[in-house]
Amino acid sequence: MKMSPIVRKSAKLVSPFLVTYGAYLIVHGHINPGGGFQGGVILAVSVILLITSHGYTLIEKKFSITMVQVLESASLLSLILVAVSGLAAGFFFYNYLRGGVPGTLFSGGTVVWLNILIGFEVGAAFTLLFYVLLRGAESD
Repeated sequence: MKMSPIVRKSAKLVSPFLVTYGAYLIVHGHINPGGGFQGGVILAVSVILLITSHGYTLIEKKFSITMVQVLESASLLSLILVAVSGLAAGFFFYNYLRGGVPGTLFSGGTVVWLNILIGFEVGAAFTLLFYVLLRGAESD
């Protein structure tokens, strides 16, 4: 079923704002409520909104399943590397980066980078999950 032009145009207009808000939540997760998981879900919702409004085949050309799988795998591997690299300083998940002035953007040390990696991983995982569920529904 094809969506109306109003729905497609609205989704195209709203999607960049969702991406911006998701990125804001991810980056400011150590200062304000929110973080990588919530921001990643909002990033995935922006892609899911475009899929439901414009159709699976059109959006898959820009966000291919392979690209989403690579993003998820790379962010998860990077997350593990950041977590384990603290072992060089003596502790697992050690905050080895110096924090800046409290309350500023990069005051969290490694927590900022963990939030960013978690956001990418969760966003890619939810998008991939939606792709898999959508393909399963199409094959029935």
